[in-house]
Amino acid sequence: MNETKTAQFKKAHKKDKPLVLLNIWDITSALELKKKKISMIPTGSYAMSDHYGYQDGENMPFDELLGYIEQMDTVDNYVTVDIESGYAKNLINLSENIEALINSGIVGINIEDKRVNTEILYSIEEQKERLLCIKQTCSAMKKELFINARTDMYFIGDIAKNNQDEQLLNQTITRINTYEKTGIDGIFIPGLKNKEHIKRMTAEITVPLNIMLDIKEDLIADYLNIGISRISFGPSIYMLYNETEKNDLNTFYTSLLDELIQREEQGQIELFRIK
Repeated sequence: MNETKTAQFKKAHKKDKPLVLLNIWDITSALELKKKKISMIPTGSYAMSDHYGYQDGENMPFDELLGYIEQMDTVDNYVTVDIESGYAKNLINLSENIEALINSGIVGINIEDKRVNTEILYSIEEQKERLLCIKQTCSAMKKELFINARTDMYFIGDIAKNNQDEQLLNQTITRINTYEKTGIDGIFIPGLKNKEHIKRMTAEITVPLNIMLDIKEDLIADYLNIGISRISFGPSIYMLYNETEKNDLNTFYTSLLDELIQREEQGQIELFRIK
């Protein structure tokens, strides 16, 4: 029996050989990645919202988001979608949205534990119920979905101070350990940069760890061999692209991929390229 696309995507998450995702912002940037032989298409909520004229925070209508996703060639590509807090007021809405996303052909989602347009996190138990709802929807549909559970523990407040807060580290691990019991496939912690925190985190959790770097300010080399399984760049690629004078996507991606392809060929990272 052939592996599903989601199963292939799961296998690409390897500790100490991080899967590097280049977040896109529209249909054109998604399809240009495919031309570069990269079949992994990760959306980013801020970049897509800004590009299409919305403020981040679930202001882009969900149906409009779905429409863009369906034009990103989900048959051949491996599309993972940032759905922020789920575009849902309750578990019924959340289940309906997950069903629609699965039917669109995606392989994964990122879902936050922060209440939309606030600095308030769902309680651990509330988010556990939301994650269980997603798993139950997948089970009912007999479909797989890579659930990357994002926690904003490090992303709320003073990020620099958060990265020096041992109590926050312990609280984050406790939160993640509860999320793990729901059957999630990965944990995403934007704002996390402290390498000692990362090492401790990866030692005490069982799912792949995803961190977010800034394409201009951070070096991937600094985050190799400390347990990370996935690296993404949030809106920083979109912002860098908007700074270029010619806005030529082919040239932009060629430059962006030059170092990354070298690292992939050296066995340091995985770009999920079409071989």
